[in-house]
Formats: sequence, structure tokens, C-alpha cells
Amino acid sequence: MDKSSPLLDEFFASITPKQPFSKLASPQSPDYAEQKSWAAFPGKESVALLEPKTESQNKLKKIDCFFIHPTGFFLKEWNFDMNIDSATSQRTDLMLATQATVFNKECNIYAPEYRQATFAAISQNLGSNSSQALDLAYLDVKAAFRYFLENHSDDKPFFLASHSQGSLHAQRLLIEKEFKKVFSKQLIAAYLIGYPLEEEYLKNLGVSVSNRFLDEGIIIQFQTVGENVIRSRLKFWMFDGKGYSLQKINQLATTNPISLSKSQEWIKNDINSLLMPKISGISPLFDYGATNKNNSFVKEINFADDQNFYARIGKSGFLETKGSTIDRILKNDFLGEKDLHIWDYQIFWNHLRKDVEKKVNKL
Repeated sequence: MDKSSPLLDEFFASITPKQPFSKLASPQSPDYAEQKSWAAFPGKESVALLEPKTESQNKLKKIDCFFIHPTGFFLKEWNFDMNIDSATSQRTDLMLATQATVFNKECNIYAPEYRQATFAAISQNLGSNSSQALDLAYLDVKAAFRYFLENHSDDKPFFLASHSQGSLHAQRLLIEKEFKKVFSKQLIAAYLIGYPLEEEYLKNLGVSVSNRFLDEGIIIQFQTVGENVIRSRLKFWMFDGKGYSLQKINQLATTNPISLSKSQEWIKNDINSLLMPKISGISPLFDYGATNKNNSFVKEINFADDQNFYARIGKSGFLETKGSTIDRILKNDFLGEKDLHIWDYQIFWNHLRKDVEKKVNKL
């Protein structure tokens, strides 16, 4: 699926399960009636409540956000067993702190733990093993969303938000027949960031679920790269109506998060937007082989000093960026691909936050 390199080959060899996928060997399914099955939940202490230079607020809001976090599981098992004392759980916290916090000013955040498929499954073509691991993860997401609607939503307006593997599953949620009425009436907007969303898929959503989905700013997707660069992935896992299969991407439905438009012109950032977490100890994000939890935790989140960057939608449909901020980030781009996938939310954190506030104020 990707251009081969010795570093990537070595990395994938270190995280790819050796045994085939088996439902019998899969971790036990979560019970979403239990608070431990939620990474973020109203009333539960969570880094999803962090705000820059202010104390965390844990007051109930009139709006909800159902947030599906990305992959943080890199071990040689097909699906995460949801052990909260693991390095994987710590990675989820880091993602909540830098992604889900976009929504905490206006929303109660519901972020389910789920038996996420290992990174090896979603980033490689491992045949039915990949598709079955992803499908198992989705079943949890669907169950959590159903539980959220039946027990907590109370018909309130809500946002759907996600990143990477989470966005793959969020796309599938949107086409579930049992949720069609909910999405057409209660969904304010969906931030399905960090995973390809096809124009054709969006058009089908508009026809089958709600024509509002075709309005600009209702469904927001982008994948961040450096200037004049496209990600090397040739195919991506997509839901084909029956299960997950590898499919080519034709035309991406991309939004520039600075202008919240489809414009292909360079747009300059003019606010504090790039967010950085302050971490105590060694971050588990960069130690992919870590199994056990260490003493690292996210202490706070603040805006970076350098906020000089621009963004445009490139000809390939990816979100291109440039500026001294981006140059500084890409100093650690060891593979030379200028892929800013893990920075999708962080770079545009405050632009997304302001968009959420604007949408809520219009209700």
C-alpha cells in the first residue's frame, strides 16, 4: 500500500501480529453502561477537559460531542484489550488532550474506549485480517453510539468528531439506517478528520441521509501534508456496504480549516491556533513498543510561540501547509514524506474550536 523503505519495513515487522485474526481470541467486548468503558464522559476526570491557560471546566453543557479517537495501539495483537494501565491508554489520553479538547468549551464529550484495530491492520494490506480487526473495532463504536443516544443524548444537538481510524468508523456510522433520523435532525456538524472522505461518498450521504451533508462546513475532512506533497498511500480501507475493503481514492472532499471553505488559495493563519501539550516524563507516543503505562501524563495544553503558517487545498485534495511553524515541525520528518497526519488537529486546533463555537451560537 505504501512505498517501501527499510525503516518502514522494520517498523511494520515489529508491530504486525503473527497469528491470523480470530473472534475467539479477541478481547471481551466493552459494557458502555460502565464508566470505565469511556475515555471521556461527563463528570469523569479526563484530559479532554483541558483548556489553554485556564482551569478545566466540567459543567454540563446543552450540546454533546461524540468523539472517536484514533489508533494508539501498536502491539502484535489484532485488537486492543482496553487495559487502562497500558501505554495504549496513555496515547489515547494524549489524543484527547490535543484533539477532543477542541470541543470542550461548548460540549459534553463522550469518547468511548473501543477495541481499536492495531495500527498494522489499518496501515497495511493484511487481507481479511485487517478487515475483520477493523470491523470488530467498529462494532464497539456503533454500540457506544447507540448507548449514548439511548441513555444520554436526550435528543440534544450534537457534534460527531474523530481522527484517523476513528474517522473511518465515523464515516460508517453516518450510513447506518438505524441512526438516519438522528443524524438528519440532531447532528450539527461532523469533523471526520485524518481519513479520506470521497466526494462521491459525501454525495451518497446527502441523498440517503440528509441533503444538509452537502452544505459547506457540515462535514469537515482534511489530511495535512507539507507544501507540494501528497501522502504515498495508494489505497485506503473503506466500508463497501458489506465490510472494510481496500479502495482507491478518486476525489477528496476536503475543507480548509482556516477558511472553512473549499478554496484552493493559500490562506494565512492569523490567530493562536497550533496547540502543544506539556507532558511529564517520556511520551509513550514515540515508544511504539511500550506495553505498560509509565509515569508520563499530560500536564497542560498551550499555544505554541510560532504561529506562522498557511494552508491550501492542493490539486491532489490533501491539505498543504507552509511557513516557519511547519518547517519547525518537519525538522523531525525522518522519512522525508512531509506527512503531518498526527498534527491534523493540533495545527488547526483553535480554528476548529472557533468554528464549533460559531455553529453553536447559530442554533
